[in-house]
Amino acid sequence: MSEERKVDTTGHQWDEDEGYPLQEYNNPLPRWWLYSFYATIVWAVVYWFLYPAWPLVTDFTHGMLGWSMHGQLQEELAQAQIQQKPFNDNLEKMSLADITHDPQLLQYAISGGKAIFGDHCAPCHGSGGTGSRAGGFPVLVDDDWLISGTIEGIHETIKGGHTAMMPAHLVEFGGAFKGEQVEDLVQFVLSLTNRETNKDAVARGAQLYRGEAGCNGCHGDHGQGSARDTLAGQPMEKTIGAPNLTDAIWLYGGDEATIRRSIAKGRNGQMPAWSAGTEGMNRKLEALAIKQVAVYVHSLGGGQ
Repeated sequence: MSEERKVDTTGHQWDEDEGYPLQEYNNPLPRWWLYSFYATIVWAVVYWFLYPAWPLVTDFTHGMLGWSMHGQLQEELAQAQIQQKPFNDNLEKMSLADITHDPQLLQYAISGGKAIFGDHCAPCHGSGGTGSRAGGFPVLVDDDWLISGTIEGIHETIKGGHTAMMPAHLVEFGGAFKGEQVEDLVQFVLSLTNRETNKDAVARGAQLYRGEAGCNGCHGDHGQGSARDTLAGQPMEKTIGAPNLTDAIWLYGGDEATIRRSIAKGRNGQMPAWSAGTEGMNRKLEALAIKQVAVYVHSLGGGQ
């Protein structure tokens, strides 16, 4: 007969069976594992003394080494500022036109402007300047500019901001015209993009556009917008910011229902001023940052 092997147990038994009891074996962990576990405990205690570890009522333990992630970040930021200083100095003293002719400085300005744009401008104009029709925020990647698409013009717009107001024309919303007159204006605007319209209504709308409604005072004699049209044969003031009605690019939408809503109820828009010290609604970006954003926006593809 083979000799019965004695099995080491913890002494705990789950049932009452005497022949084949259900018992808990005593299988100790490997020593290498236990030593590793004890070493982590020792390291944790050492770490508490060397590095920031415990929160206090108004502070935290700073550790014997005096190191912290926040402190390291500040050191790295300070080092980055030292490395960027020569580029920033050149950006501050050079004109916008000169920056565009310096490939290295141009790329540096675009990189910095892209980061600033993402933090401050993208919530309205979208990532990469794609705009938002729902909010009436202009697209910045095309060549259809409400004010000016030159790098200097973009810079001035960012600095000083812009307030735009399309007045309501329907009497129910504070305007001076009846529903039939608003419909005539709608038909005239539709005709500017060669869409099917009521010719009689277009003729009446044209008279209102250049007469009682005074739409040409903002949109120009030919509806091409204040940035490119004329008023009574004279160039218009570009800062009016009235959009072009003769192309297929629309700030809020160019379908008939949206045009009707814009004419009847009006529209309002606000581009905040970002220059520190500018009166009114401003967000206070440094002059260097505004310059970088202007260079970045101009580089998106729609700059004039």
